[in-house]
Amino acid sequence: MPPKEKTPAEKAAERARILDAALEILATDGYQGLTMRRLGQQIGASATKIYLYFVNKDEVYLSVIIEGYRLLLDDLRQAVAAHTDPEARLDAFFQAYADFARTHPAFFQTMVQKKAPLQDHYTGTSLEHTARTKFEAGLEVLHLTQQLLDACLAQKGQRLQIPSDMAAFCLLVFLNGLLNASHTGLTSEVFPQGDQLLSASIQLLKNAFCNSSLPREEEP
Repeated sequence: MPPKEKTPAEKAAERARILDAALEILATDGYQGLTMRRLGQQIGASATKIYLYFVNKDEVYLSVIIEGYRLLLDDLRQAVAAHTDPEARLDAFFQAYADFARTHPAFFQTMVQKKAPLQDHYTGTSLEHTARTKFEAGLEVLHLTQQLLDACLAQKGQRLQIPSDMAAFCLLVFLNGLLNASHTGLTSEVFPQGDQLLSASIQLLKNAFCNSSLPREEEP
């Protein structure tokens, strides 16, 4: 008698279980450490079973990152929506971003790891659409950062000396670096009060962007 067909809910649960296992591997050993065989061993099944849900390890990897961005964006939007003042919204954004890195360390570490394929790697492949979804999720974080930064400066009657999308990108790179140093323990190893240093560094980062701006009336 053939095995009973799984219901959509059962398939979704199994897919989620696979992604949870993949997240553990990615967070500890990175993209290079993820294989379908190892993933099967992690959930107590054969690699063949994984292929029933995912084309290959790249689809697994991309799916994990997409879920990470979904969680991050939900947290950021909820935090920002609780405020109306532009500077308070930017502060809430920073705090929510740092909280995400602390409460979802596996996702954060996986999302910022360097040795992983970029968007161009998937061009012309069956995963191009999935990779585009992942890329666009990252752009949503960038655009939200840009909007908050623009609104904060507009309230002060100022403008940046560089395009605001470039400034938002730099801000996120610096922020990820700070949070990664905290996540890996480097911050607390050098400074006993690591959490206070992280908060002060984020504030310094925000002030550096705001204080390097120009009055809007000087805009050509």
